[in-house]
Amino acid sequence: MVSRPQDQVIDANGLTFHYREWGDSRTKQALILLHDFAETSAAWEDAALDLSREYRVIAPDQRGYGRSARAADRDYTRASQVEDLAAIIEGLNLRSVILVGHGMGGANALCYAAEHPDVVTALVVIEVAPEVLRSGIETVRRVITSGDEFASLDDVVDTFRRYYPYATTEQLERRARASVVATEDGAYAWAFDPVFRDATQRPPEPDPGQRRLQNLWDSVEHIQCPVMIVTGSETDMITPEAIQRFHRRMMGSRRSLIEEAGHAVPTDQPGALAQHIREFLQSLSSNPI
Repeated sequence: MVSRPQDQVIDANGLTFHYREWGDSRTKQALILLHDFAETSAAWEDAALDLSREYRVIAPDQRGYGRSARAADRDYTRASQVEDLAAIIEGLNLRSVILVGHGMGGANALCYAAEHPDVVTALVVIEVAPEVLRSGIETVRRVITSGDEFASLDDVVDTFRRYYPYATTEQLERRARASVVATEDGAYAWAFDPVFRDATQRPPEPDPGQRRLQNLWDSVEHIQCPVMIVTGSETDMITPEAIQRFHRRMMGSRRSLIEEAGHAVPTDQPGALAQHIREFLQSLSSNPI
């Protein structure tokens, strides 16, 4: 088993994307992990290593994040992100994929699965629903506008601690490593396009052909693969009622609750998340739907 991810790049949809990969790269099926807003592929490191015992695992930095290119036109619409995913999957010559997405990445995974039922064999959406709480969004906004740079990783952790008081130090350290990058002078800066921190900026309006992706309910109706909906027990982003409506509209979907996790399930409880994903996928192998 590969104990460290392999760093790779691929040109897709007019941009250069960095991705981390674990497992056997010769396999034509992969488990693709899509990170949330204001994070990078590093958010998946622990869960990906765990899952790579059975699967080829690929975690890209989405456009504008980590070591992937930033969009010169500031186009970070969901439609463009979904087009990126389609181009990456095609560029890697993957025949089929299992998609796992958290928050923003989960919405992108959901939309891709709705439009490519022949490619996606299973879908795991983490902390995703067509309606989210403004309080959760505001928490993220306050975190990423708390400073431009930090003198040390400990300072980043301390910033997170103010907004996520329930999280352990280990969880906060994982979250920090997935959100910042070291600068040339030894400080730490946010690892994503500064435009994400500007609340006055709005993405370009999608053309009429892309508006189908603005409403997640539209995509829900077209999902054909098995789905697991994952939430954190301490989430401040999604209400139980929203998840219940989501679950009911997604025929045959399963629900999974991760204890002692907030919205950032992959960094709060990577081991438990990997185990839930593994059990879900193993159940599909033994009981095909």
